[in-house]
Amino acid sequence: MKKRKGGKLLAALLAVSLCMNVLGGCGKGDGEKGSQSGQGNSASLGQTKGRYVEKTVELPAELAGGSVAQMYAVDNTLHFLVMKDQNEKVHLQEWVYEDGTFKEVTQEWLASMELPGVDWVEAKLIQGPDDTQYLYAGYAEGTSHGEGTSAGEGTSSGEDASAGEEASFRGHLWKGTADGAEEITPEKWSVPDEQWGGYEMIQGLAALDDGNLLTVSYNSLDILSGRDGAVLESEPFIDAYYEGNMAAAGGSVYLYNSSSGQIEKRKNGRKEDVQTFSLPAENSDSDVVIFGGSGSFAFDVLKDGTLIAGSESGIFKLAGDGAEGEWEQLIAGMDTDFSMPDCWCLSLAVLDNGGIYGLFQANGEQKLNFYEYDPDAVSEVTQVLKLYTVYESSLLKQAAAMYHRAHPEVVIEIENEYPQYFYGTPDYDTVYKKLNTMLMGEDAPDILVMDHLNMDSYAQRGLLEDLNDVLKPLEESGEVLSNITGAYVDGDGSRYVVPLQFNFTLAMGRDITSENMSSLEALAGFLSQTDYSYLGSLTVDELVDFFYTYFCDKIVRDKQLDKEALGKYLEYLKAVADNSGMIGKRQEDEIQYGMWDLSSKAKLAFTEADGFNGCMFPMSIVDYIKGDFTVFENRFIPSLQTGICAKSKYVETAKDFLQFALSEQVQNSETYRGFPVNHRALQNQADKDRSNMSAVAAIMGDDGGYVEFESKPYSKEVAKRLIDICKVLDTPVKEDTKIREVLIESLGGYLNGTESLEAAIQRIEDGLKMYLAE
Repeated sequence: MKKRKGGKLLAALLAVSLCMNVLGGCGKGDGEKGSQSGQGNSASLGQTKGRYVEKTVELPAELAGGSVAQMYAVDNTLHFLVMKDQNEKVHLQEWVYEDGTFKEVTQEWLASMELPGVDWVEAKLIQGPDDTQYLYAGYAEGTSHGEGTSAGEGTSSGEDASAGEEASFRGHLWKGTADGAEEITPEKWSVPDEQWGGYEMIQGLAALDDGNLLTVSYNSLDILSGRDGAVLESEPFIDAYYEGNMAAAGGSVYLYNSSSGQIEKRKNGRKEDVQTFSLPAENSDSDVVIFGGSGSFAFDVLKDGTLIAGSESGIFKLAGDGAEGEWEQLIAGMDTDFSMPDCWCLSLAVLDNGGIYGLFQANGEQKLNFYEYDPDAVSEVTQVLKLYTVYESSLLKQAAAMYHRAHPEVVIEIENEYPQYFYGTPDYDTVYKKLNTMLMGEDAPDILVMDHLNMDSYAQRGLLEDLNDVLKPLEESGEVLSNITGAYVDGDGSRYVVPLQFNFTLAMGRDITSENMSSLEALAGFLSQTDYSYLGSLTVDELVDFFYTYFCDKIVRDKQLDKEALGKYLEYLKAVADNSGMIGKRQEDEIQYGMWDLSSKAKLAFTEADGFNGCMFPMSIVDYIKGDFTVFENRFIPSLQTGICAKSKYVETAKDFLQFALSEQVQNSETYRGFPVNHRALQNQADKDRSNMSAVAAIMGDDGGYVEFESKPYSKEVAKRLIDICKVLDTPVKEDTKIREVLIESLGGYLNGTESLEAAIQRIEDGLKMYLAE
């Protein structure tokens, strides 16, 4: 089934935002911290009898080759809308699941529908009063392929599109009648938006008891006539964003407002009568956490108004109208597929008999889960381990959830300070104080993830456990990349930290060989021989921030400043600065050249290679400019650098979990945050079929105008080059905030030519004197 919500149109919007350097994330905004992502999963030691359990319902063989586009409950029966490809068209079926049996119940009007078999198709079936059915379908009309698009007998949905026009995603609405499908698409859905040019993007649809329909788009909430689709009322959105999760019950519609983190109950969909239900989040005072982290969220409502919500924290219930009630956890997230980052909940449906169903998507496959209370189910947790990390991580969540499933008696609770997608400036002083207090007290974590922290200081103080007995067998068997894990071996043969993932810096350029951009020394030599500004203008901060991590460990060794090495690297920086042209500061809306500028002014750019999927855009850019790429300085950027607290009561369990986190089973999932350390997982990800992945963006061409750029899957040869790079990286980049600070403060005069090299070295030595004496 060609149903790619990450298809060209959506990817184009995303890519344009990247071009503008707007890295919108799924996490909280700048300055807002995360909390304990394991809060909703908090486990207590001991045995309990009677609990909700998750079971998988096998989907019937008749659905093979199709895709469940929607799951919903009607009259205490589970319904499914299924899309199937047949003869380059998409056909629709309705199925029900009742008394343990699946049965097709497709009405004639729906069976007669044909949707175009294009890359991106969305469909939703809703049932109004008197059993009237409505179908919403959105798809990119295939005019760019020279095809017409039909939907239903005698109904044309692409008549206004001219041949050769770029395909546009549009929504359509039909009503089922005894005479067939009657199209009642609102006129406003056929008018492109004046600002961004696209058509109305429908996020959710519900039937009202009065016979009308409620639709939610990115721009507005509309009440439509159920008779002819005319817009009766329209509520424009200003600061609110409503996701497509909607439910109807008792004459009211329930919507999730992700801007406020609340579920809204609207009588007949009107804004005049709105009741809100808060979802306790990680940073709230509630003992129950429903919404937090970056996992999926879904909800449904029973006829009596009882809300059921599911997230990575678990499945929760809010009885009645919720005015005086509190959310009750039915099952912890760690005991469900909600806790698996690579398993996304497409929809949640609840029946009046207490049945709760979740439709999930995992690794390209769909699965149906059922949740019920089992009075005889026993839960016995004997060990609860605490894992502390500065940043939230999908891989850590995946490992913790999978480990609990393999070892039900063990729970790994994860505490993080910042969400995964955080683009502010972390307060590491506060992090250090908190972590030191925990390590010195009774609340010490069992497992530590120490990215951007001074790991050596913890090892020197005897706070970390030696990991050799875990890692050496994995290296000797070839299970992990020893060039990565072996970089952490100390002089005495011990090691206290291992990264679970890694990235590296890609140097990409045109009119420059890979050898000339492979190191700072080679780059300085090349740039000193050309007048063209390959990187564009730079500030002192930008120059230092990028390059210092590759040599700060070479200019300071054992708390001693190596002035000879320092002088050499300063000369390299000066050559880069002379070629680039130094500026004091940037204008408000100005940014330095990056990967996207290679198509116009820049001839050299650096970007972080953070996995095989993440390399699609960089590799496509290199192909577009007919250039080349290489790894810079042969160093890797470690992430999830993990150690075990020496004072933990569960050292052996922690080591077993660490070994599990390094396994192919865990590391096979692509998290878009790095390459796996596991050797087989690395190969598996390189061999993955990405032929159905593409994205389109507008980038600037040589003439200053914008041109269309399409990112396509790279070849097997390029994938092999990336693997070969991963296998030879030998040294992690180093960070030192004090060295960075002193370099930025001391290099302005030298880089702009008003101060000598000797004076710059002296200034740096003076700035580091107290720091190195500590």
